[in-house]
Amino acid sequence: MTIIFDFDGTIANSFDYLVTFMSREAGRKLNKDEKGALHGLSMGRIGRHLGISWPRLMLLFFKGRRQMNPAMRRIEPFEGMPEVVRALHKGGHQLFILSTNTTRNVSKFLRHHELEKYFAEIYGGVGMFGKAPALRRLLREQQVEVRKAVYVGDELRDAMAARSIGLRIVAVSWGFARPTDLKAQGALGLAKKPADILRLIAKL
Repeated sequence: MTIIFDFDGTIANSFDYLVTFMSREAGRKLNKDEKGALHGLSMGRIGRHLGISWPRLMLLFFKGRRQMNPAMRRIEPFEGMPEVVRALHKGGHQLFILSTNTTRNVSKFLRHHELEKYFAEIYGGVGMFGKAPALRRLLREQQVEVRKAVYVGDELRDAMAARSIGLRIVAVSWGFARPTDLKAQGALGLAKKPADILRLIAKL
């Protein structure tokens, strides 16, 4: 089985970094409760909540990726995700990451947490609205039939992109989207903790 992972919000717990960056750019300082209230919102909705216009949000998307690199060593994987990655690799699955984050940032994170060797390739730098074409390209370049692959992610737009090309979805509940929204996209199941990914994929 080929398993394609999203990165931010699925493997990497980068929520606090991203919200802190966006609130700083918006000229606001959020307390812990205010940050918590933004959990479950997409990046676009977080930007609107902070009063960031759509054109400026596009600029911040690129600025944020550039400035994120020094912080990659401080960002932790979600508890249990390294074990899941290792178990899937040991089980003979081929693993990829496809992310809007840069390949450089993702690689730095994986090296720091000794996870790089488990992934066949990183497809980084994907545009915010370009995951469907990027998923098609990954499958084509890796010569993988869509029926033999599954996408694991946390964002609604990503689930919609996967669904649009017929790619099966395992949604995770700890990222940037509300679980109810993800389930509505026809996910095979909703992982409430990383170990659930193993259970859901075992059923395929």
